[in-house]
Amino acid sequence: MFEFNSQFRIFSLIVINLIKRKMWIFLGVVTALVLLTIFQIQFNILWGKKILSEGLVGTYQEADLPLEVTKLLSQGLTKTDQTGRTVGDLAAGWEVNNDATTFKFKLKDNLRWADNLNLKSGDLDINIPNVEVSFPDEKTVEFKLKEPYSPFPSLLVSPIFKKGTRLGTGPYRLTAVEKSRIFLTKVTLSPLDAKLPELIIRFYPNEKTALTGFSLGEVQSLFGVSSNQNLSGPFISTKQATDYSKIVTILYNTKDPFLGNRSLRQALSFSAPEISGETVAKSPIPPFSWAYGTDLKDYLNDADQAKEALNRAKNSGISSLDKQIILTVTPQLEIVGERVVSAWKSLGLNVVMRAESGIAQNFQALLVVQNIPTDPDQYFLWHSTQDKTNPTKYSQARADKDLEDGRKLSNAGERKNAYIDFQKVLLEDSPATFLYFPKYSVVYLKKAETNLNQVLPLQLPQFAKSN
Repeated sequence: MFEFNSQFRIFSLIVINLIKRKMWIFLGVVTALVLLTIFQIQFNILWGKKILSEGLVGTYQEADLPLEVTKLLSQGLTKTDQTGRTVGDLAAGWEVNNDATTFKFKLKDNLRWADNLNLKSGDLDINIPNVEVSFPDEKTVEFKLKEPYSPFPSLLVSPIFKKGTRLGTGPYRLTAVEKSRIFLTKVTLSPLDAKLPELIIRFYPNEKTALTGFSLGEVQSLFGVSSNQNLSGPFISTKQATDYSKIVTILYNTKDPFLGNRSLRQALSFSAPEISGETVAKSPIPPFSWAYGTDLKDYLNDADQAKEALNRAKNSGISSLDKQIILTVTPQLEIVGERVVSAWKSLGLNVVMRAESGIAQNFQALLVVQNIPTDPDQYFLWHSTQDKTNPTKYSQARADKDLEDGRKLSNAGERKNAYIDFQKVLLEDSPATFLYFPKYSVVYLKKAETNLNQVLPLQLPQFAKSN
């Protein structure tokens, strides 16, 4: 024992003496090790299993997974291309009869499920209300509709699974599910390609809880956070892409005694502000769409046109412009609402803003985010017969005719003409003011960026286009 202690003391003295002589080298090595440790913790630059964790806001059940999950698990029979046209995905193509009531889809060759078994048409789990589905052979799916509906292929973009399973044709497979009662709390997705990271997705009931989970390190990325959230730091970054499946709109109650006046609604549209940093919406159809009207009239931020429209309103029977206009907004859009109110007040109008959670059922003017379909068919939003889904109560015979023709005509050119005319009529009547297509934001830790860049374009097509 004495000999060991003596040797240890001699060794310690040698080490201490060496450190004293080479102090700067020693401090440099220690500093380098500390920095390397920090970078490894933050960016995982040296080793570690490829795992990406994501957070989504919303309550979901296993049978109702969000698109951010299902896009990784499977494909649809169809998909939307960069012009908004519906093209084949699992389907190589399709045939349609003259009155657009029967559609036959042919599957591509050599399709396989995630379990590596061949995909047959009869395997597909397809259930569409009021549509008869049959499988004439192993590569054909036939749909029979009760009424003509030419945009029907656009309804088949949703990922399809193997009957009775969650097996799909995508790059991932669902391998674990955790729930709280009936609602999902976490799912695990395993890649079929070893180059992709394993994916853990947590679900949060609201944005506040999600932000807390992100701050605590439960997830490395957070999807769909509000643009007014101030999330920043040396190890945090954000990706954004315009989401053309949604539009920020001011809806007007066209049956309101005051806002029933078309000229007044036009004045409100012309005076509404352009929102800096956002993609302006000239119509409810995205600008890249094959059915977009390129010669549409410009609204927004046009003071001269707003004053002219207001004068027309004064001369068209409105007894007084002093009546109060209430703009109802959701809490997430309060900042935008304040800008709208300020612009309307500059016209001399009496305007107040009221914030309400959820979607108001009774309103004069309502600032809201609307979901819009990939196909230009917006019959359910604007046709006069759609009492439950046409919140403006808009009713115009010419617009109705355009919408009816658009879903009956099979010829693409004729459909385009109908929708271009519809856009012109809608903008002139101004049952709504279309402000912008909002951005979809993903906040993430920089150390997860490499893995996120692999997965994100597979989940959300808008990020595939922006990269």
